[in-house]
This record gives sequence, C-alpha cells and structure tokens, in this order.
Amino acid sequence: MRSMPDAATYVLPALSIGLAAVVFLGPGAQRMATGVRVWGAPVAGSEALALRIEGVRRLHGADDPAALPAIEVSATSGGAPLAGWSGSTGKDGIGEALLRAGGGLKAPVVVRIRRGGEALLEQEVPLSPPLPAAEASALPGAAHASALPGAAHGELRLRVTVARGAMAAPFPEPVRVTVETEDGAPVPGARVEASAVGADLAGQDGGPAQITADARGAAELTIRPLAHTVELTLRAARPGSAAPPGARGASGSWEGRLPVIPGAIWLDPGGLAGERPELRLTSPAPKPHAYVSIGGAHGRLLGAVVPLAADGGGFFSGTLALPDRQPPGAAAWAVVASDPYEQGAGTVAWPLSPAASPVAPRRVTLLADGVPAAEARERARASRARRAGLVVLGAAGVAEMLLLALRARTARRRLAAHLAAASGGEGEDGADGAPLSREDRGRLLATVRAEPILSVLALAALVGLSFAAVAALATFR
Repeated sequence: MRSMPDAATYVLPALSIGLAAVVFLGPGAQRMATGVRVWGAPVAGSEALALRIEGVRRLHGADDPAALPAIEVSATSGGAPLAGWSGSTGKDGIGEALLRAGGGLKAPVVVRIRRGGEALLEQEVPLSPPLPAAEASALPGAAHASALPGAAHGELRLRVTVARGAMAAPFPEPVRVTVETEDGAPVPGARVEASAVGADLAGQDGGPAQITADARGAAELTIRPLAHTVELTLRAARPGSAAPPGARGASGSWEGRLPVIPGAIWLDPGGLAGERPELRLTSPAPKPHAYVSIGGAHGRLLGAVVPLAADGGGFFSGTLALPDRQPPGAAAWAVVASDPYEQGAGTVAWPLSPAASPVAPRRVTLLADGVPAAEARERARASRARRAGLVVLGAAGVAEMLLLALRARTARRRLAAHLAAASGGEGEDGADGAPLSREDRGRLLATVRAEPILSVLALAALVGLSFAAVAALATFR
C-alpha cells in the first residue's frame, strides 16, 4: 500500500490542474461585455431630451445587438435632475428614452443608465446650438422649397420644386411648377405640357399631361415614380399663344431629374390631416422596423421605433400615433430611416406640415459610448478569476516539488540503510557472507543513488513544465 506522500504526489497535480481548468474555462473565460450607446441630437434650450439607446454585446471586437430589459435612464441639466425614464431595448437592441426638461437643456448634461444594480453608462453629452432656419442640410427632403436643377431653354423660365423635397417609388408626390418671364414676372394661365420617363403622370393617357397655371403662374401635377431614375420634361407656353415653340417670348422648356430616393420609406401625408394625426409609413421592400426622429427648431423632440409588417398590397407598413399637436413650427419634420443610426442612403426628412418652419434637420449622432468601459470591466473580472487560478497552480506546483524532494530523500535513506545492512556480511538467505570493503560499498551506494536522483529531477522538471504550460495557456487571450 502506498504511503500518504506517495499518493499525494500523483493525485495533487491532477486535482490542481483540473481545478485551474475549471477556473480558467469558467469564471476566468472572457464573456460578452454588455454596454450601451446613446444617440441623439440635443439642442441647448430644448424642453425635451430624446435619446436613442442602443444595447450592445461585444466579444473579441465583434458587436451584436442586446435586448436589455428594465433599464433606467436619468440625467441632470446644469446640475438639476430631469424626470427619469425606464423601459427596455427591443430585439434590435434599440430603445427610445424621452426625458422632459421644463427649464430647457443647459450644459453640462450628464446621462446615467443603470440596469438593476449595475451602472452601464455615466457620461456628459454635448449640446448643439439652436438650429437656424437658413442652415443647409444633407438630408433628402429637408430643403423642400429649393428649385430642382435642370436644363432650361426658351424665353419663359420654369421653376420646378417637389412639394416635400423627396420622392419614393412607387408612391405619388405633388410637383409644383412656376412659369415666369426672364425678369421674374409670373405668367398667369400659362399652359404646361409634362412628360416623364420612368414615372406615371396623373391624367396621362399615353401622352403628355396638360396643366394650366393659376394667376400666380403656378401649377401642380402629381407624379408617381416607377423607377429610381425619373426624367421629367416640361414645356410651357403663354395662354392663347399660337406661335411656334421657338418664337420669342412665347415658350420655354425644362428637363431634369426628380429626387427619387432609393430605399426610402414613404410617409403618407394623409395621416397628418386628421383629428388624431399619425405617421403612416410604407416601405416597398421588406424591412422589420422604421426608425423615426421627430423634431424642429428645438432639435429632436421625440424618437420611436415603428414595426413594419406586410399590408397585403405588396408593401410593408406601420403607424405611429403622434402626441397632441405641438405649437406651430415646433415639430417641423420626421426623419425616417431603416437603420437606427440614420446613415443609410434611404434616410429622408419628411416635412410634417407645409406651414412648418423650414429648419434644417440633423441626423442623430453618437453622444456617449459605454461599450469600451463595459469591455474593460469584463476584462478586469476575468483577469481576477485567472489570477486566482494561477495562485492555485503556483501553490500546487510548489507543493508537488516539496513532495518529490521529500520522497527522494526518504528513498535515499531507505536505500542507504538497506545497503548498509546488506554489506554487513549477511546474504539474502540469512547466511554469513563476505563483507564488502569500504571502497566497494561506496561505489555501490554511488551507483544505486544516481538513478533515483536523475529520475526525481526529471519528474520534477516534467511537473514544473506542465504547470508552466497550463499557466501560459490560461493567460493567453
């Protein structure tokens, strides 16, 4: 039967390495770090802090959306607390938080997000100055009063504008035409002939559509684009003019492309006119959500994620009920996008009212990112667990070396005692034998001791190498 030290010599390495493996592969393994990002477009003086919360899970640099239930958002404006918000993010990782600021937003604005007892984010977010009406915008649909560029010919000038600044195929949009003379005087009652390639014109029966300008020289026609590239041709003539098209002062023409936005989600203007206004959104392509930002001169006032579903007509539709009517000009536009960052080519700023102030909307921007901090917390947690495993390995390695040294010392003592007894003159059968000389006895002891010492040293080196390999693999990331 083996003694306790002998048994511990074989059992201890297996137990310690197994325990260390459990630590390294369990608590010591780096897990997905869960954090949040905050998007928005807050403006100084606004009475609303509308934030788009993005839940993110990150592992080894790869991000996935995270559905975060029961998160709490709080903020301070100029040191004064704002009304809090609680909710969750959807399967796409996106949630919309709205915090009221009755006294207007003032720097510094600090946002805090918690989930249970865990702090996900605490950062200051920047404020933008109020939006000037004359500021240019890169968003389609924002500059809905701008005339479209095109090739003009003749004495009469035609100014063409799309009523809402953008078009989405295959949905109808009004296009306005103003006929003027070279000096800018309107031409009342001008006759306008319209034809288009890639679109249907209301009232077109296989030929050009005919419209007549009013007393201000303005006319309107409805165009339904059927492609993403639509070429419109307009020819105008004075009322009652029978002169040929090239006669001086009698006619003019315009040719240009209409601003059809590929991938745009269409906002039906009919939903904004009722007692209870709502956003009716329709996408010609299958899209699970529409991301909406509603704002005006005071920046982003409201955000929403609108689910889209097949409507039976071949499109994907969804609705969003608007809150009670805002003061005139407060909510001027709705930025509608198919991505939560509003960076896609199909992002459009649809005006909510023809009388709304023509402020330039802004896309949401990244205000605060709590994912790097969450990743750092996860690395620190895993590192603490790995350090505990390394301590176990180190202690087990030292104990194993001591056990091997003790076992080798004990073996040498027993061997020396056995040889001393055997060299005293007794044979294996108990009979007297010739005693060994001092030189023979020394050579015999040296020969017998050499092999156990080398074996112990080799075993100790092997055990130390095993522990070092496990420790190196455990710290590898």
